[in-house]
Amino acid sequence: MTSSTNQKKIMLVDDDATIIETLAYNLKRHGFESVSFSRGMEALSGLDDADPCLIVLDWMLPDVTGPEVVKLIRERACEVPVLMLTGRSSPHDIAHGLSSGADDYLAKPFSTIEFMARIQALLRRTKKDKEVSSDSKITIGQLLLDEGARRVTFRGQPVDLSPKEFALLKVLMSNADKTLSTDVLLNKVWGADYQGDVKTVAVHMRWLRQKLEDDPKNPTLLETVHRSGYRLNSVERKEQEVAKDHGQEHGKTH
Repeated sequence: MTSSTNQKKIMLVDDDATIIETLAYNLKRHGFESVSFSRGMEALSGLDDADPCLIVLDWMLPDVTGPEVVKLIRERACEVPVLMLTGRSSPHDIAHGLSSGADDYLAKPFSTIEFMARIQALLRRTKKDKEVSSDSKITIGQLLLDEGARRVTFRGQPVDLSPKEFALLKVLMSNADKTLSTDVLLNKVWGADYQGDVKTVAVHMRWLRQKLEDDPKNPTLLETVHRSGYRLNSVERKEQEVAKDHGQEHGKTH
């Protein structure tokens, strides 16, 4: 499915008619069209015809859960941004919603002002992502990121990353050996107007480590710098230690 950058139709998926009516009214006031569904599988069936620029999806639906719907959407290679509405706010629930492929979440109850701010922020970030050059490639050691192809390989093997994992890795690779704070990463990856939980950075770092580290609990490539932030090492720590030991041994022979 392809979506025009000028398109302003938003899909609403919620079985609460009052919520749908309120959101549709506010979207219309801000120049958006909307199409609504009360069930997840109905929304999936109508996705191609609706061709929305953004999807607003409730976590609890009568037939399937919101995260299940997002996962099915992403399996279609559809990258339309998804804002999840949820009454859940624990770190585990947040991680589950984001890992399914949602781009942001909004905890209930919420104001219409905050809702519209999240919509506008997601659309701005999506537009900015599409404007990025498709030719840039970054290589750090055995780690290769090809932005044009949206592909990452490590030690010659492909690595499957979500859009946010890809964006986070790109920022870290572009600033290899530099410590980046959580605030900086939030700004660069999620946008300066992101209003969600800052723990989302730690969640995405954990997922990256699971895919790139030999021992995710003792990372050598993607390090946590105590009270400072995160750093991607251009040379993994174990290789640095080997080189250091070799240098010391070499020095003793002279």
